[in-house]
Amino acid sequence: MLQKAGHDVVAQCRRPVDVLAHVERHRPDMVIVGVDLADQQTSGLSSRLKACSSALGIIFIVQPTGGLDVREIQTLDVDGLFLDGISHRFLIECVNAVAAGKKWIDNKIVQQLLMPGSQPQPMSRLTGRETEIADLVSRGLRNKAIAQRLHVSEGTVKMHLHHVYEKLHLGSRAELAWVSHGKGLPLPGTGLL
Repeated sequence: MLQKAGHDVVAQCRRPVDVLAHVERHRPDMVIVGVDLADQQTSGLSSRLKACSSALGIIFIVQPTGGLDVREIQTLDVDGLFLDGISHRFLIECVNAVAAGKKWIDNKIVQQLLMPGSQPQPMSRLTGRETEIADLVSRGLRNKAIAQRLHVSEGTVKMHLHHVYEKLHLGSRAELAWVSHGKGLPLPGTGLL
């Protein structure tokens, strides 16, 4: 996906602790790291990476569990920050912004910061592709149009929709649109049509 968007991928790591060695070896312009904010090593990872290259763009992917606060985000000292499961479109948007020297933060993280006591959104249970398809369904696109837009088969769209309906316990496109627009899960038995 990153290569299709015009970016070169020089290395991949299975564990965040391996990132530093790859950054020293390959000297990339940017690094994307999935981190666990509860892990003590995470707090110093960005400073260790910047010690390798002060111009390095750093993007962290964090799990959607647990609340984030402003101080915690500031101590991360990263250029891009998003929740795991973000759509491919937003991932590319983040990478492009950081490549252009800008800062980028996931809107879901901003919402958590502004409304720390709010309930977790049902849509956060979905993968990036599922979120993307749910968004397109909520805009009124049919499966065939979604398949064409995402360059996948109509069967793939149906499979993702099936998973979305199962994860969110929904029964219709109208219910999915309701949830996608931030209205929360419909009450059992309301049967949005």
